[in-house]
Amino acid sequence: MKNILFVIAACFMLTLVSCRKEPFTVFPDYDKNWLAMEDNPNDATIHANYQFYKETGIPVFVNDTIGSQKRVDVFGKTYTYYEVLSLSYSLGGIPSGPPPVVQSFTYCNKADVPAALTFLRNEIMPVITGKIHVPSILLVENMNTNAFGNYAYKGFNTVVIAQVSKILSMSAATKADYKAAIFRAMLTNAVLDSKYAGTLDKFYAVSKKFVTGRDAYGLNSFYLTSIYIVGLPAGTPLTFQAIGFLGPDTRITSSSPISTWLDVSMYIEAAMVNTDAQFKQKYAAYPNILTKYGYIRQILTDLGIK
Repeated sequence: MKNILFVIAACFMLTLVSCRKEPFTVFPDYDKNWLAMEDNPNDATIHANYQFYKETGIPVFVNDTIGSQKRVDVFGKTYTYYEVLSLSYSLGGIPSGPPPVVQSFTYCNKADVPAALTFLRNEIMPVITGKIHVPSILLVENMNTNAFGNYAYKGFNTVVIAQVSKILSMSAATKADYKAAIFRAMLTNAVLDSKYAGTLDKFYAVSKKFVTGRDAYGLNSFYLTSIYIVGLPAGTPLTFQAIGFLGPDTRITSSSPISTWLDVSMYIEAAMVNTDAQFKQKYAAYPNILTKYGYIRQILTDLGIK
């Protein structure tokens, strides 16, 4: 009986294979580069974004669905495939703790795009050198994230920039914070490149050397005691800042940054919102923060970021 069932199953599979037509297994255009923008002179927004793309090599989108394509599956059935920008955050392999996510966002008004493009041309792109790869930019209006605020977020193949309708009315202080968040999103990959592994190991070691019996990363504030924190000058308050962190994890406020890449991201943003003198004055009471800042500054300088 088992042999009969086997023969029947084999015949069924052979029938499926024989019925599958070769044209349905060859899809020459399915590897299309979706990030290569195409112009549409009849759509003012697409045309303006295309001009920016031609100038900078960075495609700008106002919708996370960036294209569609008619396809045929292996059984000859036609369907529509939609290419959607990936907003998942994938630095450092599998992230520890709750991963950074975009919890929600809303599309921007197309009327606000020209001002956003002017802002990018004048205030962002002059800082972003040829060493920095920005796969694409998604302009949105409102955005909520669980880790990186409401201004900018680094996704897998895009940098999301929010609040575009408010750019023209931002105060100088707000715009400085806004730009720093965008720079952080654009620069994190480059700073975490393997070529800087040696410098980054020194950066991580600054905080790690003060913690015994625990990892400095993901350290609960409960362990900020003399049992676990060692080596600081006598009388130094036992805080996250004292051992070199700018603050707690942006998702779990009772813990130091859970991931090394989040620690780096926080430093990039702080470095980009302050001048060198401002940063050193702001954290003058925290020598370990200044030491870690020095390592990040070295990397940014090598990347051409002034």
